[in-house]
Order: sequence, then structure tokens, then C-alpha cells
Amino acid sequence: MHHRFFIVFSSVLLSFVLTSCDIVQNVINSSESRLQVGLIHSADRRISTKYGAQLALAQINAEGGIFGQPLYLLVRDSQGDAKSAAQAAEQLISQQGVAAIIGPNFSGNAAQVAEVAQRLSTPMVATTATNPKVTAAGDFVFLAAFADTFQGQVMASFARQQLKARTVALLIEKNNLYVEGLAQIFAENFTNYGGRVVAEETYTAGDTEFRAQLTTIAGQEPDIIFAPGFAPEVPLVVKQARTIPQRNSSGITATFLGGDGWESQNFLDSVDQEMNGSYFSSMFSTETEKGEALDFIKSYRSMYGISPDKAAAMGYDALKLVATAMRRAGTAQKDALRDEIAATRGYEGATSVWQYDQNRHPKKSAVIFRVNNGRLEFHQQIQP
Repeated sequence: MHHRFFIVFSSVLLSFVLTSCDIVQNVINSSESRLQVGLIHSADRRISTKYGAQLALAQINAEGGIFGQPLYLLVRDSQGDAKSAAQAAEQLISQQGVAAIIGPNFSGNAAQVAEVAQRLSTPMVATTATNPKVTAAGDFVFLAAFADTFQGQVMASFARQQLKARTVALLIEKNNLYVEGLAQIFAENFTNYGGRVVAEETYTAGDTEFRAQLTTIAGQEPDIIFAPGFAPEVPLVVKQARTIPQRNSSGITATFLGGDGWESQNFLDSVDQEMNGSYFSSMFSTETEKGEALDFIKSYRSMYGISPDKAAAMGYDALKLVATAMRRAGTAQKDALRDEIAATRGYEGATSVWQYDQNRHPKKSAVIFRVNNGRLEFHQQIQP
């Protein structure tokens, strides 16, 4: 969407907002004649996914909808539970007759939904899920976010080339598909770049005591610690690390690195000054110069009064990718829609998608942020 269109469009957008919000919430009396897309998300931690999708919906319908009829968005909250997410997908596809699914947010949830979508031959575009195994379910499953194969490589290269790190310790949340997968990919790339993994420790979600693992890590004196988990565990890890003595220091001095799981308000609300100087990767930043992305940011702020985050951006892009593919296909028939999503080239929205690869992972850029006093500081953008 170009700047000239944005000026015209913004004058009519608000008239569609309330209507589109009604469309989002209206989930009864659906019929095959109504064009519908399902959204599965986790409202407790990724509510902005829905906000981004609502903005996309308002814009799509303000532009005349799809094939001259309005698009409807049916929303389901999985509460971060993989089984609930899979059940929601089954219901949306089999009972509500949606043409496609967008979401869920988390890789573990998305992997379960992907199995349902593939079995029922329904296109699915996951939002913030990044584990490459999500799309292994089959050719109906796509990512809107970059895959961890790219994210892990980006952070390993950053650690070696820019931070000049030679050694790394891994601190991994057990039984979490995203965390375990990203840590493995990071370690493989870090080693390939000439670095060395000197320790690998694990913890369980909900743990509050990490001193035993950190004492082992301190003995190896790593340059960096890669901890791609979530809050509240990772901020607690960092706080405790600074109290574990290592040679010539009263606390572990390693720089902490993470992945896009660090980007949440819950995470930032949990950090103390001990995390200052830590870095992590993500897929979206408001520090952009691209016209379409700036238009998205302006529209989001106008609608909600706050700035968008990565979840909002991926909710927006996922629905726009589906709608754009429908328009190109000239039909909502699922095989044709799948083929057109796969044929995406040069999509510009909240983020850019140059194209999809053979695994249905998008080719797109990554952003590296620095944590400083509980705030995110844009550090740099990495092109694929």
C-alpha cells in the first residue's frame, strides 16, 4: 500500500473498523456462501496477533472485500494449549467451513494445527511460529515469520562476527519445540563459524532456581550464553547469573543472547538492569523506512493508540497473504489458494516476503534488538 493510497484510505478506514470488529466476533450461522478465515491465537500472551489481523480485515473489506463480498474472521483462543488449538482448527474447518487458517502463535501449537490443516487440505499460515518442523506436515502449511533455520544462523553469525565470541554455553527449556530447536540450530551454526560450545544445561518451565546450572556454566567462562526461552525464567536466569562467581569476577560476565521469544511485554516487564547489553533477534521493528510498513504502523496506532509489535505484524501479514492469494487465484478453492500462497513474490506489508522456499518458509529479513533498562533498542536489520 503506497503513501498516496494511505492518505485516501485513512479517511475511510475508521468507518470500517466497528463493522470489521463485528465481523470478527460473529461466529454463528455461518454458511458455505460466506467467505471466512479462521484465526487461532493465544490471547493471554499474543493478543496483538488478533489486533493486527483485525486491522488487515478492516483494510481488506474497505477495499471491497474478496470477489466483491466481505471477508469474515472467526477467532479462537487456544490459551497456549496445543490440544485446544488443534480442536479449534478441526471445528473451524469441519464445522465453520473456513477457507484458510492463520496462526497459531507458538511452534508447539502450530505443529499440532498443521497436522489438522494438512489432513483437511486447508491452507494454513502460522503467525509467529518459527520452528521449521511446523511446515513438515505438508504442502498446505506455511509460515508468516522467518524459520529458525534463518534465525539461528543470524544470531550465530552475529555472535561470532560482531561480538567476537569464541565460546558459548546453552541454557535450554526442556520439552519446548521452539527453544530446543532454535538452540540446536544456533549451536550448529556457531560451530560452523569456528566457535565452540562449552556447556549445555537445561531447565523446566516454571523453575525459579538456576544456580546449579549457572555454576557449571561459570566454570567454563563462556563469552556468551544463548538462552532462547521465555519470561519469567530467562530474566531470573540472568539475574542469578550475575551473582555466580567466576574467575576474576563476582558474577558471570557473559553476554546473554536470545531469540524472538524474548519480544513480549511480559518479558520486558520482568527484566532488571542485569539484562542490559543482551541481544535477541525478531522479525519486525517500528524502526523501518519502507512505505508499506510505515503505513501499517500509522494505521495500527490510529486504530489502537499503541505501537504494533511482532505478533501484530504477523497477524496482519498472515491475513493479507491469504487475501492477496485469493485475489490472484480468483477463487477460494483450497488447492488454488495453496498454490497462490506458495507463488507469493515481493509481498510488502508490515514485513516483506520475497518468496517462499520449497519448505514453505518465507525469505525475509531479521531484526536484532538490544535490551537496555527494560526497553528494546533497535540494533540492526539482517537481510537473508
